[in-house]
Amino acid sequence: MRRRFQILLTFSMVIIFQIAFWGFAFLSKKYIHDEIVEQVKNDNKVIGEQIIRLMQKSYLSKADFETDLTLQHLCDSIKLPNGGFICAVDKAGNLVAGPGLTPGMTMPFTPTLQAHGQTDQFVPAELKSDQIFNGLANFKKEGRTDLVSSLPLNDEVRLFVHQNKDIIEQRAAKYVKPLLLIGLVITFIVGFFAYFTTNRIINKYESKIEVQNRELKDALEEIRLQKDEIENKNISLEKQKNIAVEQHKKIAHQNKEITDSIQYAKRIQHATLPKIEISKAIIDDHFILFMPRDIVSGDFYWYHEFDECVVIAAVDCTGHGVPGAFMSMIGITFLNEIVVENEMRDAGKILDELRKKIIHALGQKRTGGGASDGMDMALCIIEKSTKRMQFSGAFNPLICIRNEELISVKGNRMPVGIYARMDGNFETHNLQLESNDSIYLFSDGYADQFGGSKGRKFLSKNFRSLLHQISTLPMEEQKKVLRITLKDWQGEMSQVDDILIIGFKVI
Repeated sequence: MRRRFQILLTFSMVIIFQIAFWGFAFLSKKYIHDEIVEQVKNDNKVIGEQIIRLMQKSYLSKADFETDLTLQHLCDSIKLPNGGFICAVDKAGNLVAGPGLTPGMTMPFTPTLQAHGQTDQFVPAELKSDQIFNGLANFKKEGRTDLVSSLPLNDEVRLFVHQNKDIIEQRAAKYVKPLLLIGLVITFIVGFFAYFTTNRIINKYESKIEVQNRELKDALEEIRLQKDEIENKNISLEKQKNIAVEQHKKIAHQNKEITDSIQYAKRIQHATLPKIEISKAIIDDHFILFMPRDIVSGDFYWYHEFDECVVIAAVDCTGHGVPGAFMSMIGITFLNEIVVENEMRDAGKILDELRKKIIHALGQKRTGGGASDGMDMALCIIEKSTKRMQFSGAFNPLICIRNEELISVKGNRMPVGIYARMDGNFETHNLQLESNDSIYLFSDGYADQFGGSKGRKFLSKNFRSLLHQISTLPMEEQKKVLRITLKDWQGEMSQVDDILIIGFKVI
């Protein structure tokens, strides 16, 4: 295989050299031929011009040739190379002087003429009297082609200088033969050099290939070991994957069960919430914006209507999700017990009693040994006949917008539950409502929502300003504006807390 490749490479190099050499030889032959032809053309022209300068002093017409042997003598005596000759032809195309003719003797001049680089052929009689011609003369009968130059000797006679084209081409071929011999010698040298050079190159690359083969073999062995290791790891990973899949299925099943339980808890929570059917006798229109962060909510709204009054509360329990929902259930239960069953009508006392029940139910103590869960809330009682309103709050305020003026009624700075600084009882605030007053109860979820270009909280001042701006709109329109504003502010960020806003107008 190695020897075959070496021979093939050597043969290829020789063939390439031969092609290049023969191309050079062909171009050289053509160049030499063209140079000889050009030289002959110039020689013919020069010879003709010299003879004409010599003869024009003696001969003025064709008749002069019949009494003088000079021109005929010149035609017989001048021997041109390459089988050439000189002759004189009259304008009728008859030979009047030339090799083998005697003065006064004429004979037809039969070749066809063809100018260099042209294809048209014509006879000597068609040349104009003053025309200088350089081209080929084709003697068909003799089977000969000459390089010829023709110059006018006078108005009646033209001089033709001929050299045989075939002899000229044979001369050119003689110059090429040494090149061919040189080419054969160089070809042998090139072949010899190519053979030994390729042998050295092949030996060099065989050594490299042998080293590379050893390295490749080592690399393949390492790859095989790595492959075995990877396969073992894949088996281990597959086992771990199967374990993970089973765990995922188990967790998914547990998650579904938990989610189903929470969804059921949501239905229970919503069932405990009152329907929004506040009496039109005291409240013209209203809205409740209720947006739990999770499936169930730690915020809840509550109201109860008596014959003479209506009690409304917005409550924010500690935490959200399931823990907040449990607190909301406790709050709803205690509010029903305090307000509905015990018919308590004082806002502050309702919060005091609710606090007692939560502390007792959760086992809370000031020492911090119990839970610290509780509620922030705003609760109001509106008397239908007098339009007087009681309000009591645990951290959360009540906002009343009257004639484009915003009135904020603050609650106590303590929650409904155990607190380190419980300042006595919750205070009851009394307000006289007027027609078209807009009342708002809410948790802190809306103001605490992060968003905007800098990811900051919406803040209470912006929330109050928004309520002031939309207070003249119908309550349902206000609810839509609040939703849209929150969505635009929140953007792609997650909701951070439960949101609850209650708004109503007084007629």
